[in-house]
Amino acid sequence: MRVTELDEPSPRLHVMAIVEDGAIGELILRILASGGDEVTLATDLAEGLARAAAEAPDVVIVDVTVGSRAGLAVVHHLHALAPNVRVYALVPPEAPDVAVQAIALGAAGFLMTPLSGDELLVALSDARTRQAELATRRALERQASRALREAELVGQVARLAECASSREAAEGLLALLEERVGISTSLLYLGAGAGSRQLFRASMRGVAHEPPTFCDDLELMRWAAEHELEVFRLTAQHEHVGLLVADERAGALSSPEVVTLHAATVLALLMEREQSKHGVMKDPNSSAYTFAYFVDVAGREIDQSRRHGRRFSLATITVEPGEAGEAGAARRASGVEAVERVLTAVRDTDILARVDEAEFYLLMPETGGIGAHACRRRIIDALEGPLGSRRGARTGHRVSIGAATYPHDGADLSSLLAVARHRAERSAESLVRRLRIEASSLAELVDALFWDASDLHGHASSACACRLIELPLVDLADLAVVALGEARRGGGARVVATQHAGLSIGNALRAALGRDRDAVEFDVVDVTDLPGCGDLEALTIVAEHGVYALFGRVEHGVVRAVHAGDPLLVDLMLQRLGDATGVRLLD
Repeated sequence: MRVTELDEPSPRLHVMAIVEDGAIGELILRILASGGDEVTLATDLAEGLARAAAEAPDVVIVDVTVGSRAGLAVVHHLHALAPNVRVYALVPPEAPDVAVQAIALGAAGFLMTPLSGDELLVALSDARTRQAELATRRALERQASRALREAELVGQVARLAECASSREAAEGLLALLEERVGISTSLLYLGAGAGSRQLFRASMRGVAHEPPTFCDDLELMRWAAEHELEVFRLTAQHEHVGLLVADERAGALSSPEVVTLHAATVLALLMEREQSKHGVMKDPNSSAYTFAYFVDVAGREIDQSRRHGRRFSLATITVEPGEAGEAGAARRASGVEAVERVLTAVRDTDILARVDEAEFYLLMPETGGIGAHACRRRIIDALEGPLGSRRGARTGHRVSIGAATYPHDGADLSSLLAVARHRAERSAESLVRRLRIEASSLAELVDALFWDASDLHGHASSACACRLIELPLVDLADLAVVALGEARRGGGARVVATQHAGLSIGNALRAALGRDRDAVEFDVVDVTDLPGCGDLEALTIVAEHGVYALFGRVEHGVVRAVHAGDPLLVDLMLQRLGDATGVRLLD
């Protein structure tokens, strides 16, 4: 049951008494204050007029005999100070003509002295009734004004049906809620596709904390509760269209269900129109697939992989704007160009879906973690330019990619996307990006990671997870063997290590592997003759469930080394090791 402004309890009154007789004043104070009313006493006309002007009381009781009947003139003057005040004249029984004059001057009534409590309560009951009527009228006027504004809002929501897409309508709806209702924080999620229980974020405004891009109802409601936001279900003809998440200003809507119903109807119409006009597979603005189609294919791929014990991978791709940012048509054109570049880097069997102008999802059937890492590298090269050049200088794109593999990283679509998004965020903070070392030689690269990144070493919260260690060479070799064993736990692995005469990482791994290579692609490189690399020890691993880089310099049997789980760093190390030895180590 909705409680409205009309359900307010009887109003409390602010009563002022202008009386010289202290006994009458005490009686008024005792009777009214016990009922919760506010009572102000004034003993002369000047004080009473001053306080009436400052406090605007609801009721004033004036002893007309004060100041040789000067109180009679005050009756009329009080209405000029407080237009809505009700004035009662306190009249002695021997002067009934004064009571008539007081009413003629605007008094609501009169009270005879000696004053009785019953007579006072009856008079104030009338005043209380009038105040309640005024409060009701004001509440009705506010509700009528609010209803008029909401009717105008509903009309504007209906006109969103003229938008070109459901995303455009979602953005327009949130803009209307901000402009017409004052809702500054809002998000709109729409259903991912027919039969899907997943939602995707269609639009958001004024959100301080990054919300999920892809989730189900329960996950979104938990996120909204955590950030103290309200959730409104968008339903049209019993069909669940999506969810609206908004701040507390949404309470200003007297009938939010009316607004959400019209919004749901418009969005459902546009989504149906998009499907009928462009089909359910292709994004209307590019060569990518639709998000709904991606969800459908991913669901089938999960079922097939679970049934037949296969693997597949997916990736989230975010194309970041330039330093000055992009807006409107320029950003949309950039997104279309990014689609075409990504499609040149992936296989024909891979499914690329466009989530919004800057974000894409890629499904790679029958692809494990090693294949996903190779695909990830090709996409970065296509969008940013070849590794070793200044990234982004050729194309203007800046990209963050994260990949996840079934079943290592999750058994359902939401979990896999969450892992991939997390890794994409970490890749944006890679040491390679932070230190701008793409064009460094092998020796320069190692020295930069020892010295320029020293402030990042040892910080577990750092996105690059870079660690600086110092230990005997024999212990470093043992660490490399442990890393190899961990890599083989997930299946296949691509391993590259340096070797030289005597104890080295490469020789230690060769001995550990023996003849049991079992899906491990193992290469050793000798860089001892290269300038600045005679004391270098290095290891890179690309495994099904992650990547690893370990490299350092040896001095008197002790190694000062760095190790990190940074995909961009692994790629750069492989590129530099291959360049140094003339061996192709990158796929």
